[in-house]
Amino acid sequence: MKIVVCSCDKNADLFEPFHHCMEKYYPKHPEVIYFTETVENPYYKTICKNYPIDMWSRRIRESLSEVKDDVVLLMLDDVFIRNRVDVNRIKYIERLFGGRLAFVNFEKEFGDDNEDIGLDRIKRRKSGLYRISLMCGLWDRNKLMDILSGDHDPWFIEIQQNDKDFEYYINSGDHIIDWGHEPYQWFGIMKGKWLREVVPFFEKEGIKIDYSKRGFSD
Repeated sequence: MKIVVCSCDKNADLFEPFHHCMEKYYPKHPEVIYFTETVENPYYKTICKNYPIDMWSRRIRESLSEVKDDVVLLMLDDVFIRNRVDVNRIKYIERLFGGRLAFVNFEKEFGDDNEDIGLDRIKRRKSGLYRISLMCGLWDRNKLMDILSGDHDPWFIEIQQNDKDFEYYINSGDHIIDWGHEPYQWFGIMKGKWLREVVPFFEKEGIKIDYSKRGFSD
């Protein structure tokens, strides 16, 4: 398993706080690989593909083609880990992959159409919006590349829900990775601006940020 982080040049200011949180709360993590357009992350291996946002799916797909592991933990660059990661549950979930399973969403479960299928705090998402989600979770790399066919922005990928008749699961227990997110609550960055929820956490962690450069999304 590898950790792949979808980022971009304009979010280079997030590299340091992401690294701080990753190394503190997931210290024995697998290799982390960043995907950006041209700017390399000084902390982790970076795969650069210089495509605009409306070709985001091509950039991520081509970057994934250079990652050889069958299963990847996909994260966004504003997933600032807040507490110790449940490594044992991640190992358990990784062993579930095979057959038609494409994605296990690490968000706490949402929606009314999740099916108990006898797994440990994991349910199957039968249908519903965001069955395909770009939130933090484990993916079958080849199935994700299939879903990312064409040239689209990330919002199109989630809205179109072209699930290819794969299987999709979701976390029905406590946080696997706590990044300050609960169902239907925002976190980190929204529309290029900080959400105020990060301020007390960054202060606790001693992370110094000049919030004036982005401003706050209110």
